[in-house]
Amino acid sequence: MTMERARRMNLIALALLITALIAYIAFHFLPLEVYPPDLYGIEPDRGYEVWGEVVEFAKDPSANDPQDMIALAGFLCAAFLIIVSPFLVPLLHRSRWMWWTVVLVSGATLCGLGGVLLLIFFHDGEAIPGSGIHCLLAALALNFLGLLFIRREKSPLESESFAPPPVV
Repeated sequence: MTMERARRMNLIALALLITALIAYIAFHFLPLEVYPPDLYGIEPDRGYEVWGEVVEFAKDPSANDPQDMIALAGFLCAAFLIIVSPFLVPLLHRSRWMWWTVVLVSGATLCGLGGVLLLIFFHDGEAIPGSGIHCLLAALALNFLGLLFIRREKSPLESESFAPPPVV
């Protein structure tokens, strides 16, 4: 891959990661669920209210439901990855080992938290996922895609034209 193409891919990756961060910030201010018209008296929760529930769940010693534990671990991991990933692009395109680690964790978070969120809302017929949940799922997917777009830029010394002649 040429340096020009790798730089272009890294800029696309950075744009996707910043878009994921913006979607994650929007998640905090948008409603998490929308109720049917006959239940309009219920005020929907906003994304920032999830943090209070996370603290309460972490304090509860009897909390051992696997679905809740996967959702909590995925949410905390997603929050960390989405916030930090745009700043890690320079490091990730230099180290394949670090890139693989971050991509695998991001993919596991996308599958774990995304799967639990979809299961919760498709299993429970009372509430419909709101725009906050859509923003959170979009942030997870955009973060994963952005990490996949990161490419290693080869220096001119690493290119084939500067390779030493083969020893006979």
